[in-house]
Amino acid sequence: MPAAALVATVATGASAAPVWTGDFETGNLSQWNTSLNGEHISVVTSPVLQGTRSGKIQLTNDARWSNGIKRVELNHKPAAARTAEGAQTYFAWSFYLPEALAADPPTQIGYWESEGSYNQMMSFEVVGQNISFATRKPANKVHWQANGAVTPGAWHRIALHIKWSTNPSQGSVDVWFDGEQVVTGGQAQTLADGNPHFTQVGLLRNPSEFTDSPIIILDDAVEGDTLEDVRPALPSSGEGGAGGGGTGGGENAGGAGGAGGAGGATSGSGGAGGGTTSGSVTSTSSAATSGAGTTGTGAGTGGADEGADEEGDEGGCSCRAAGSPAAPTPLALAGLAVALAFARRRARR
Repeated sequence: MPAAALVATVATGASAAPVWTGDFETGNLSQWNTSLNGEHISVVTSPVLQGTRSGKIQLTNDARWSNGIKRVELNHKPAAARTAEGAQTYFAWSFYLPEALAADPPTQIGYWESEGSYNQMMSFEVVGQNISFATRKPANKVHWQANGAVTPGAWHRIALHIKWSTNPSQGSVDVWFDGEQVVTGGQAQTLADGNPHFTQVGLLRNPSEFTDSPIIILDDAVEGDTLEDVRPALPSSGEGGAGGGGTGGGENAGGAGGAGGAGGATSGSGGAGGGTTSGSVTSTSSAATSGAGTTGTGAGTGGADEGADEEGDEGGCSCRAAGSPAAPTPLALAGLAVALAFARRRARR
């Protein structure tokens, strides 16, 4: 091979390239596997972090799933081998909140879950402008929380590096928020079982009633093999609140399968156990609020299993919310007394 061609080959192989991209530049939702309550999702032209389009998700009180959970989400399923025992996944996405989310009820903006058995394994929850990250097994554990970190009117980016394992001593998660690593080697059981695992991003709340109608804008979601593939930091033009005003410029999203889809989640994080933290944009706590468990695995108030089959069949699911305080106390995001107890549903067809 000529020297010039060899150099070109090496350079090409060294460049970072995502395995999958969900940036809405197609003008629809076709990059995603499916949507949940997709009639509340549209492709817009402002605000945008990169390219010319982004995805707008709006949660309303009537966006109810068959088990009562309020949710509007997009689903991405990596190839099965990419979430198998011993595999590693890098995933990142950016989000923009025109207004701060409510302090009550809490809202999940992203999580990973097992296909078929519908065990939620980790999630990000926002309460007002505060954010927390927790894993679910072998017991609920809050690895990071930051007060005031989710600034409305500004783009933020979350990146994950997941080592998949059913063994808690082998599984781990690294987390970056706006380019800063906030969790380093957080140990957890990251695989529920031998089923493939998927991620869902958007807005999810427990079955409680609410009167607001929050909006989240999503852009530049990527899956890759390295941290460089998923670009954990915001682009320089997107830091500190880029993206322009308004959420207009809507287009019909379409193209993403129906509102059926991809399983459920567990609303309400919490639980005992110190977190693995490595700094924060604003403030962190290495110890989560602890308490006697009401549902889920181990101590804490969250982390119960929940799922929904493709037709939304009730299938014997028993859902309840234990309630929550009127307002959260500082540094107690995941300790909010919001709980869901869900029986596992039958596997999808």
